[in-house]
Amino acid sequence: MRVKINVDFTGSAHVVLKKEEALSLLNKVSESIGDSRNLSESLRIIRNFDEYYRLSRKKFEEYLFPPKDPAESLRGLVVIQKIRLMKNKEDLVELVFDRRVETNLLVEALKKIGFDEIIVEKQSF
Repeated sequence: MRVKINVDFTGSAHVVLKKEEALSLLNKVSESIGDSRNLSESLRIIRNFDEYYRLSRKKFEEYLFPPKDPAESLRGLVVIQKIRLMKNKEDLVELVFDRRVETNLLVEALKKIGFDEIIVEKQSF
């Protein structure tokens, strides 16, 4: 399977995955760096995809922002900056990771959940 990681000019990695793949990725990241409120709230949003999708459309919001505990931010435990829920033929999730999350960690986690071709693309001005 193939996936692309886009790293924007601020250093935040963006990954678009199916709902189940996104849950698996966040679980693998949680195993690597430990659990945090931000990570558990992100998992909750994705697990309740339909409800949060309906809510985001009702409020005309493209992205959802999982809560970030200030203490966890200082310790570097904030993993997800924002989440976008999309519906095409299937439920898709765009995860925007905090810029302090290393791309290598994401590549390793994606390999563990079954992706064999991972393309890392860095955005420039």
